[in-house]
Amino acid sequence: MSLKHLYVTLIITLLFSCKQENKPSDFDKFTGRWALYLVESQGDSNSLWIPRQDHYKNRKGFILYDGKGGMGVHHVMEGYDQYIFEGSGGLDNLTVNDLRHLADNFVYFGKYKVNDSLKIIEHHIESANFQKMTGTVAKRNYLFSGDTLILNPMTNKYPKTRLKWIKLNDQE
Repeated sequence: MSLKHLYVTLIITLLFSCKQENKPSDFDKFTGRWALYLVESQGDSNSLWIPRQDHYKNRKGFILYDGKGGMGVHHVMEGYDQYIFEGSGGLDNLTVNDLRHLADNFVYFGKYKVNDSLKIIEHHIESANFQKMTGTVAKRNYLFSGDTLILNPMTNKYPKTRLKWIKLNDQE
């Protein structure tokens, strides 16, 4: 083999073996607290995204990514914190209205993994207020736009939903 062929082979090998190790991962972009800003829905692939008008209208809450692979999300309906319980004295005395109110409280915790190339985050749910969710994986398409994180639950059904979260500045 000539020296020229050896150089060409070496250069090709080096080019194919180089990885983009300096490319930052989206994993770090998730780290911190995010406040729920808006929940939108889309009726079909040709529709515009519009604010939800059902029980998801004006929801508020938070999602937290700890930067180590742990996460939690909690959101509630508008006015959730202003509800006055009818029952008193503990769980055994809650009324049907109290229980309905508590049922609109959405929360889960677990581990998360980010797939940068597909723009997918996976929430591996370890604990949830709806026990059927425990042990499942909630996959979300994601998009960062400035201080906004947009999460779209992955589904093949319409209407589709997306949640917009605003990054909180906890450095103060």
